[in-house]
Amino acid sequence: MMLKYYMITAIIGLLVYQPVFAQDQYSYRGFDAPISIVQYGGYFYLSNAGNVAAMSAKDGDGYISRIRSDGSQEEVTSKFLSGLDSPHGIYAWQSVLYVCDVDRLLGFDLQSKKKVFELSFAAHHTVCLSDIASSGNHIIYVSATDINAIFEVNLTEKTCKKWMETVAPNSLLIDKDRMYVSSWGTDSLPNGKLGVIDMQRKTYRQLGECEGLLWGLAIDGKRLYFCDWVSMNAKRGVLRWYHLDTGECGRIQLTSKIGGPADFIYDSRNDLFVIPAVLEGAVYGAVGFKNR
Repeated sequence: MMLKYYMITAIIGLLVYQPVFAQDQYSYRGFDAPISIVQYGGYFYLSNAGNVAAMSAKDGDGYISRIRSDGSQEEVTSKFLSGLDSPHGIYAWQSVLYVCDVDRLLGFDLQSKKKVFELSFAAHHTVCLSDIASSGNHIIYVSATDINAIFEVNLTEKTCKKWMETVAPNSLLIDKDRMYVSSWGTDSLPNGKLGVIDMQRKTYRQLGECEGLLWGLAIDGKRLYFCDWVSMNAKRGVLRWYHLDTGECGRIQLTSKIGGPADFIYDSRNDLFVIPAVLEGAVYGAVGFKNR
């Protein structure tokens, strides 16, 4: 049965109405280790870490791409912001794009592209700031995968403090008073876990028995979506889900496996996943999962 959804065209983010079969999957290539994608003000912003073999190197080859997301005109700026080292997690707030870049949190005005914020984490001896989560205000949370820590950052005061310790936190997602965490695992082994933190009590508990090289989080009702690389150097990545009520864990049947699926977004209204693929230099779009 044909369903009407937005589909990813040759330029990812230029979404046009077309009928597609459920679970169709598209990709756009030409990026450099794309990691994190956010949608803000009519655009997708995509972080590119550069050299995939040097994900924490201060080599200046990282950049942010900007892609028109509303379909009103064809526009892709491959290097909207350049000269970064290895940008990972990104977050947009009040027309500023905040970027995790190795051991710094940077902020860029989206109109002028000028750097308007910088906060160093070097004193905490991290080289892998991974993701940013927020409930929509000036307090954000930043994961540092390599030192097993989550930091609380006050954007107004430009301060940070270690908020909580947990094993290899990678992606973060705040929903009301809960913070969901996908873990990369230890020593790059597929033993990363899915968990939730009670933000008032600062207590962590594991969700189910799902393990792997986990990255990315999205929630839709009682389903929590996340990615699993499965392998560090092969195109074996999958999109998985966990049901918050039943504890059931399953896998979305994509058309093909993905090489290094990372910090994706899910558009529930159009039933669309947009997934950066680190190992392929690609971004995937996949649609048609609402009734599965």
